Amino acid sequence: MKDQDFNFLWLFFLLNKNVKSFFIVLVLTFFLSAYVSLYHIEPKFKSSVVIYPTTTNSISQALLVEHNPYRKDVLEFGEEEEAEHLLQILNSDPIRDSIIHRFDLFQHYDIDMDSDYPITNIFKMYQDLISFKKTKFNSIEIIVFDKDPEIAANIANEFLILIDVVVNNIRKNRALQALAVLDKRKALLYTKRNLIQDSLQYCRSNGVIGTTPQVERLTEQYAIALSTNNLSGASRIKKELNQLAKYAGLHDMLLRKSRNIENELSLIEFESERVEVDTYYSLENKFIINRAYPADKKASPVRWLIVFCSLISVITLFIISIAVLDIVTAPKDVKS
Repeated sequence: MKDQDFNFLWLFFLLNKNVKSFFIVLVLTFFLSAYVSLYHIEPKFKSSVVIYPTTTNSISQALLVEHNPYRKDVLEFGEEEEAEHLLQILNSDPIRDSIIHRFDLFQHYDIDMDSDYPITNIFKMYQDLISFKKTKFNSIEIIVFDKDPEIAANIANEFLILIDVVVNNIRKNRALQALAVLDKRKALLYTKRNLIQDSLQYCRSNGVIGTTPQVERLTEQYAIALSTNNLSGASRIKKELNQLAKYAGLHDMLLRKSRNIENELSLIEFESERVEVDTYYSLENKFIINRAYPADKKASPVRWLIVFCSLISVITLFIISIAVLDIVTAPKDVKS
């Protein structure tokens, strides 16, 4: 405890001995830090938007498909999973590149395309001044800093448009691929159906129209002809039954295939219509809570904080410097 008191008193007397230098350093630090923060640090204005993700933007799934187990309310706010998806979209290259070119950020930030690593520099500037974060309420806040308050607000609001553009393009590209697959399958089924119809027409030309009712009718007539001793009629009916037996199996097989093809074509037609709806019509992918507006007060730099931190740093450095200097210049007998 005595050593601590001694060290404290020693430090107090040391500061007292250098009090003039101490105050000169403080005054210089105050004015220098204030000058630098005022004239050499470019002010930045902050704009932000707040949005909530949606549960779905598929019109067909949300509105057109009945008894859909995956159906979601189009008016329901998305939860954590949807918020994570939306964050990934916001951090995507298409949105970043669109913002850079839409607002000509190379010129805005004075980045020369002929300089070393211009792309790296613009990406770093983008990451430093634009950020996205998920709030504790599962909403997404988009924050933009810029030297021009109008541009900061415009960039923040531009994200609201680009979210839908990028998501819709991704979905549309996939939907067009699905439509191409469905169209190919539909064309193949139409070809098969036409071939089957031609074969069925061949069976009909040979007297086969409906196997079961024809067999029942001819069998009944054959029995009547035999019971009335109508041998010529029975012989004619027998020939018809033999002709029917020759083509009945083929006819029934073709008829089953035709029905299966018709069922599959019906499903494909339904899916094609559903995908076409999602391709050319869409809902917004977010609920807008707050839009950005031009700030009338700068967000950075915080000059008092710069001056305060500068003073604390200089005071600490000054104390360490005079203490080391005193120890070094002290007589050897005092040190011992």
